[in-house]
This record gives sequence, C-alpha cells and structure tokens, in this order.
Amino acid sequence: MFTFFITLLVVFQVAPSDTNTTSLSNLSVDKALNIAYIHNPRVNQLRYQIESQRQQQGLSLHINDPVITYAREGIGKGSFAEQRWVVSQSLEFPLTSYYRFRSEQSTTKSLEDQLQALKLQLKADVKSAYTKLAYSIEYSHLARERVNLFESLKNAAQSRADLGESSAIDAMQAELQLTEAKNNMEMAYKQIMDARYNLFRTIGLEPEDQTYDISFPDTLQYLEVKIDQNTVLENLPNHPELRQVNMQQQAASFQTKIAKSSYLPNINLQYYRQDFGQGFDFNAFEIGITLPLWFATKQSNYVEQTQAQYRTISWRYTQTKLTLKKQAEQAWHGYETSRANILRFRKSIQSKSRELVNKTQRGYRLGELDLLTLLEAQRTYLRTQESYYQTLRDYYLHIIEIEKYLQTDIIFE
Repeated sequence: MFTFFITLLVVFQVAPSDTNTTSLSNLSVDKALNIAYIHNPRVNQLRYQIESQRQQQGLSLHINDPVITYAREGIGKGSFAEQRWVVSQSLEFPLTSYYRFRSEQSTTKSLEDQLQALKLQLKADVKSAYTKLAYSIEYSHLARERVNLFESLKNAAQSRADLGESSAIDAMQAELQLTEAKNNMEMAYKQIMDARYNLFRTIGLEPEDQTYDISFPDTLQYLEVKIDQNTVLENLPNHPELRQVNMQQQAASFQTKIAKSSYLPNINLQYYRQDFGQGFDFNAFEIGITLPLWFATKQSNYVEQTQAQYRTISWRYTQTKLTLKKQAEQAWHGYETSRANILRFRKSIQSKSRELVNKTQRGYRLGELDLLTLLEAQRTYLRTQESYYQTLRDYYLHIIEIEKYLQTDIIFE
C-alpha cells in the first residue's frame, strides 16, 4: 500500500498542467494562488475594510443636517403674540473639513497598500509551501533510489555469502541497511502528506476538496536566475509595506493640521420668519461663530497629541525601511550562496559521487572491495543528492523572498 501511494503521487506530479482553472485534479502554483486570493480571510477582511474606509471619506466632510424650529409665544384666549419659523445650519470651518477629507483619503491609500503588501506575502507563502511540497516529492524519489541501492547491495552481499566469498555478517549488515532505507522511504511519504496539508491550509482549500488524486505539475528544477543586489535595494522605496506607512504618516500630518484648524471658528447660520400680529410679518437672518477661548486646555493639547502621533509614525517608517533592507539583504545573500553551491554540485560533485558508487559496486561484485567501502560510497552519494535538493529548495525559497521586493514573478510564473 505504501509503494502504491508513493507511485500514485509521483506519477501524478509529473502530469501535464490542466487548463481548466476550476478543476483541482491538477493544482499548479497559479491555480493555488487564485484559490488563496479568493479564500484568504485576511485578504477579504481588508477588501471590505477598504470599502468601508472609502465611505468614510465622504462622511469626513461633517455636513450637518439643517434644523427647522417652530415657536409660538403669548398663547392665551385663542390668540398669540408671536410665532416664528427658524431654519438653522451649522458649518465647520472649511479648512478643517478639507484636512479631514485628505486624512481619510490617505488612510484609504494606506489600506490599499497594506492589501497589496498582504498579497505579496500571501504569494510568497503559497510559493514557499509549494516549493517545500515539490522538495518532499523529489526527496521521495531519492528515498526510492536509496531502497533500490540497498536492495542491490543486499542481493550482491547474499550472493557472495552463498558462494563463500564473504561472511554472513556482510549479508546481515546489508539487510539492516535495506530496512533502514525502507523506514526512510516511509518518513518521506509522511513528509509529502505534511507538505500537502500545509499547502492546502495556506491557500484555504476546503476540507472536502483535499483529495488524494490532486497532482502537482510544477516541479523543483534548477533555473539559472541572475539577480543584481543593487536592483533589489533600489526597488525597496516602492515596496507597498513602506508606502503603507508613508500614507499613515501623511494621514497623521493632516490630523495635525486639523488640530491646528480647531483654533478657527465654526459658523452657525439661522433664517427667521416672524409674525408679530396683523400686518407685521418679518424675515430675519442671523450668523454666529464659535469662540475657541479655552485653547490652553483643549486645542493646544489636541495639537500636541497629534504631533506626537505623527512623530511615532515617522519613526515607524524608519524602522520599516531598515527592516525591509535587512530582509532583502539576507534574502539576496542566501540566494547567492545557494546558487554558488548548486553550480558546484552540477559541475562536478554529482557526477563524481555517482561515478564513485558505480565503481565501488563493480569492485565489490568482483571481490576487489569490501562491504564497508561500498556502504560509504553509497552513503556519500545519497548525502550528496540530499544536500543538492536541500540547496535547490533553499535557492527557490530565497528567490521567492526576493520576489516580494522586486514585485515581480521570477519562478513559478
């Protein structure tokens, strides 16, 4: 059953990509990203938060509803001395409304940049999860090859023992190595299962859709990619995470201007229509302003508070810039190191380790070499292959990290 499941996963993962984007029989990186963008809770929360914030821009103008008042005075014996209709309208000082609108506008742009940064991070998470799954599948190939090598070794050791060319201890040791290789293959299968469910969780795939017949067409193969360090660093100022904090800084700046404009008076307009009896109808107009007399304990504190908030966000901008630079530098150096290691593997180490195994296998069958020499040669080859796939996985992960700062697709396009 174990061999059947491994074969099923390996066969399906090399199948051609399905062009039907609604089908899950073939889950490519592109399809996984589409699912993630639709089902990710944080992405959907931000979308509706942005929609709500756009409505807040109009509400920030603080247009008050007019007030209509009716009054009668001196009512008695069926008559009255005066009646009045009043329409009043309160108006905020125009600069205050303008600054508040611009502050809300900057907040909206900040949320939009936050959504873009979240999508970049989500893309990196999905690609990273897919890379780890592809690595697990490649590792299962190596685990299968490990079993084949030690099966051949067991057969050769048993044949030599039967012919009396070696002791039964060699055959027993070969049997133990084969058992260990089979255990390793079972662990490789579990690693595939864990990586599958990690990918499904990352993209938010519904549990009923997480079936065993899903294949993964995108494989882990070396692609020669050259990324210039200066190009990565030059793109950092345009990163949405940095733009998000910059928009927050602008919104805080407008909040400071709103606080300062609170020293200016608000306006109240009133229109009257009065009746003082027969033939005495009058129209009247009244205008009033607020007097900010208590600025020492009200407006001044408000200004100081908003200025402190602006300085806080300014330091957050500096911190974000330094953090992004550090992460970008680390990702680039990791990419450069893993790329150099891969080139060395492909140039000589892989071929030489394979050649070493072939020669020691032939020498052991001919009785020229002992079992320990062959075991060490096979272990060296397997360690080399495992190290190569680990380095290739790290190479992909570092490039995926760099993609966030370049804001472009390099692998798994």
